Amino acid sequence: MVNTVTLIWSLGKWTVKMAGVKPYMVEIEPGTVMRFWVPSETISKIKPISKPTKPVVVLLHGFSSDGLTTWLSQIIMLAKNYAVYVPDLIFFGGSTTDKSDRSPTFQAECLAAGLKKLGVEKCVVVGFSYGGMVAFKMAE
Repeated sequence: MVNTVTLIWSLGKWTVKMAGVKPYMVEIEPGTVMRFWVPSETISKIKPISKPTKPVVVLLHGFSSDGLTTWLSQIIMLAKNYAVYVPDLIFFGGSTTDKSDRSPTFQAECLAAGLKKLGVEKCVVVGFSYGGMVAFKMAE
């Protein structure tokens, strides 16, 4: 028997990679790591992270999912004209921390630090559900 969720997630990963977006782990601080789906051209194994050349859109998922699952269709459509960054918020998907803080403010601080490490200086943030609250905290 095939696990349909695993199958769909695997197809989603392949699809966004074909659209030019790939996963990248960012250490925010010791004990805190966030997985971002980032434009392939900004990440290279042989050179430092380069700044995005297109306008940046950051897509934040809701409380019960991860970034790829929530935003798959939008990633595919936006990646041609925008540098699309899709993080898994802390405690979701591939992002973890050893801290006990679970507040939207903590999420926003981690997200801002991660984007800075990825060379993002200016962006438009779109949040769905819980991601909207995190986006609001980033804007404060």
